[in-house]
Amino acid sequence: MAAPRPVLTFDLDGVLCRPPFGINPGRNIGKQRKSEGRPTILAPTEPYRYAWRRPMPGAREGFLWLSEAYDCRIVTARTERTRQTTEGWLRRWLGVLPELHLRADYTETPAAYKVRTTQALGALAHFEDDPHTALWVSEHIPAVFLVDWWRNRWLKAERVHRIEWISEAGAILRALQIDAG
Repeated sequence: MAAPRPVLTFDLDGVLCRPPFGINPGRNIGKQRKSEGRPTILAPTEPYRYAWRRPMPGAREGFLWLSEAYDCRIVTARTERTRQTTEGWLRRWLGVLPELHLRADYTETPAAYKVRTTQALGALAHFEDDPHTALWVSEHIPAVFLVDWWRNRWLKAERVHRIEWISEAGAILRALQIDAG
């Protein structure tokens, strides 16, 4: 029996899926850490907001390449209400339907949900675009790959690795496995 492959988790919006108008809005400097969430004014549009978005440059190729050696899963702050449209997007643009983890509802913040879920899955690394979330998750798993957006460039942390393309993570992931092995 083969050993289980290391788990990698991927945020969806801003990592695999382009954000609206190609602009990543999140800066989140000094954002408070809290677990209790609430719906935003955009909550009613959530199932439809990203349905027609294209993938980030190199996202499909990088994801599929890493999937050859790793157990790649999606951990997104989208809620269960979006499951059908999210699964459709993944099938259309990635050509596969990886294991998909969605928030049950809005009672937990996106960052708290991702910290809890990446830990529970035993992720070796998580791919993220939000600096607040990236920093918090990096305190609980070996590595976070932060997709480079001008609004998140302020973040510098020991286990946060800035990348432009998902495929850039390969060498760092191999080093992490050697260190852990």
